[in-house]
Amino acid sequence: MEDEIFNPYKKFSKNNEVQAKEENNVKKGLVELNLDDLVPFKNQPFKVYSNDEMRELKESIERIGLQNPIIVRRIENNQYEILAGHNRSRAFKELGREKIPAIIQNVDDDTAQMIMIDTNIVQRQSITVMERAKAYKLKDEIKKRKKYNIDRVEENLTEEEKELLAKEDAKQTYYRYLSLNNLIKEYQAKCDDESLSVRAGEQLSKLNEQQQRKIYEALGDSKITENKAEELKKLANTSDEFTVDIIKETFCGNKNTIKSSIKFTKKEMEKYFSNFKSIEEIKEYLISLLEEMDEKLEDSPYGEKYY
Repeated sequence: MEDEIFNPYKKFSKNNEVQAKEENNVKKGLVELNLDDLVPFKNQPFKVYSNDEMRELKESIERIGLQNPIIVRRIENNQYEILAGHNRSRAFKELGREKIPAIIQNVDDDTAQMIMIDTNIVQRQSITVMERAKAYKLKDEIKKRKKYNIDRVEENLTEEEKELLAKEDAKQTYYRYLSLNNLIKEYQAKCDDESLSVRAGEQLSKLNEQQQRKIYEALGDSKITENKAEELKKLANTSDEFTVDIIKETFCGNKNTIKSSIKFTKKEMEKYFSNFKSIEEIKEYLISLLEEMDEKLEDSPYGEKYY
């Protein structure tokens, strides 16, 4: 009678899909690797777990064992690069273990990176907005090169995880997150702490770095909704001079007063204000004209302002 292949996860199976994945892991060559032989994936966009998350993971491992083996690929000097399982490896080390169950994949750089991205997206309990945005940027670069092996990536995912990934990578959502990489770091941080929505961030990302910095200087930490972001984008694209003062006057002025922004066409600017160097000079000039007119009208025989 042929010996049964040992499956260390069998007793923890909860449904047919998980059972099938675990049996597939064994077929693919589940091994135990020394933790000291593992090296992290370079430049991966995902953060390490917080202390609370790590504590929960360690408690789960001690209670029911490791539910998913880590995924690695062999590199030089008899070492293995972690594609999926950085936090699981850290948890095993902190628990004083010497070895960890692993699946070894023989894949190229792009396929390895895609495995790292997709497994993290579907298996992590929480991912920040910018972690996802940066992961999508890497993914977009890989897709453009068209060198990775999609079958080798998908064999590491369950059917449920594939469906979740397809939903997460829906075209509109995918490009919306991708655009956030064009935000200045201050607005990226606001996306992460959820004080700036993804949709509002997408609108701001269409402006260049200089325009975004002017907005941040003018508005600081005040909330920018999607509608306000659209108005800022429109103002930046239609105003001849998009300055901090204009942004403040437009969005920080007294709502009970008349809006203090007046727009001139390019033709009007060239005709009447071509000799001026700044908006402030034009403003001072117009005010002086009005004051001069007021003084003349005060001496008018009509006894009232008459234009």
